[in-house]
Amino acid sequence: MFASRFALALGLLVSSIPLQTASAFELPRSEDFCNTGWVLSSLKTKVDGKYRKYNGTKLFLIDIINPKMRYERERDSLHRVGRKFCHATVRMNDGRKRDMWYLLETPGGFAGAPKFAGLEFCIAGLDPWHVYGKDCSTIRNSIGW
Repeated sequence: MFASRFALALGLLVSSIPLQTASAFELPRSEDFCNTGWVLSSLKTKVDGKYRKYNGTKLFLIDIINPKMRYERERDSLHRVGRKFCHATVRMNDGRKRDMWYLLETPGGFAGAPKFAGLEFCIAGLDPWHVYGKDCSTIRNSIGW
């Protein structure tokens, strides 16, 4: 009895939400999209969190230098997720400059919003578990590096 009432209430709730087309959730088309403020601030937060929290180091990001989009794969019937591949040079608090590759993805479902699209990054020489392959090859090779 409870399950059927719950399902009915959930159905009514979902049906009352206005549905939007998939194009409403596309990332804005822009040549300097990799250089937008929310992308750079999200990168800084993610980088600082990864190296301080997960890796247990005292590294943090000082500056992101010359961020540029290198390749864009649009969302279409073959690719359900659109991707923008970006590259920048970063300066960490240890004084070294390193290459950073990052990937922006369009959201996959109706609950997504452009500012919450997927964001992954890899900094060359700072991926000890090789999550992105040797020297960030999985992100870097996708853009022809």
